Amino acid sequence: MMLKQSTYQLDVDGAAETLKGVSVVTPLHRNKTWSDKTNCDVYFKREDLQIVRSYKIRGAYNKMSSLSPEELKRGVVCASAGNHAQGVAHSCALLQVNGTIFMPVPTPKQKLEQVAMFGGQFVQVVLEGDTFDEAAEAAKRFCKENEMSFIHPFNDPKVIEGQATVGREIMQQSMDYPDYVFVPVGGGGLASGVA
Repeated sequence: MMLKQSTYQLDVDGAAETLKGVSVVTPLHRNKTWSDKTNCDVYFKREDLQIVRSYKIRGAYNKMSSLSPEELKRGVVCASAGNHAQGVAHSCALLQVNGTIFMPVPTPKQKLEQVAMFGGQFVQVVLEGDTFDEAAEAAKRFCKENEMSFIHPFNDPKVIEGQATVGREIMQQSMDYPDYVFVPVGGGGLASGVA
């Protein structure tokens, strides 16, 4: 089986420039507990220190910044169960762009409150479906009907570019090349970017 190779080249340096003043260059901390347990040096990239408590601001803002003024004027749509929604909401407030965020009905109240807080007057939250997939389908329909831009949580080159700045920082902050980099995989945007 032949895999089709992408011709898209990520501009990670450009994404880092776009994100200046928006995302935090998070520290790479040595973790004593895990270093002692494994008898090696284990470092954690502290993305929990971002204003939205995750790396998701990087991809959301980078993608939204790449849209044309006309696209931004029409607004953006996303689907998320939490972290991506917060990144998009905060990006909407920073860029003063209207956003509609679809979230599953069982989303915890705390996440809904965080999205509303980060987005303020620029964001409307719509609860739809019992699962992320159901919310995502509703978001895509709404997006198409209203000719708005969909901000995918992971499957978009501009989102991946933003997430790739995590890997760029790891390399800049490391004293030596790391032997291994462990990345959690959900949708794959962070893993793709860091790779």
